[in-house]
Amino acid sequence: MLFKLLTLPISAPVAGIRYCLGKVAEVAERELWDEGPVREELILANEAFEEGRIDLDSFREREAALLARLREIREHQRALASTRAGDVAGAAVDQRRSVVIEMPDEMR
Repeated sequence: MLFKLLTLPISAPVAGIRYCLGKVAEVAERELWDEGPVREELILANEAFEEGRIDLDSFREREAALLARLREIREHQRALASTRAGDVAGAAVDQRRSVVIEMPDEMR
């Protein structure tokens, strides 16, 4: 307990930085696998083609890249969903759990 109090000036900022980096990683991961921006780019490319701002070859190239990215995102989401389903099924099978609480000698 005393050791934790003495190292608090160092451990607290480190824990805070770790927490912030974890949140940044979560947001980045969510944005990486969000299909909304890809759909929006697909719509914008279609509009640009219809308005004549880009030619057919450019449109097909852009569309192919965006559809491939959309497929990749959906495959990732399916894999993630099946992993979560497996975790839930595994947790339902093993319902026996044990908790171990260790107390320091000075608190006994």
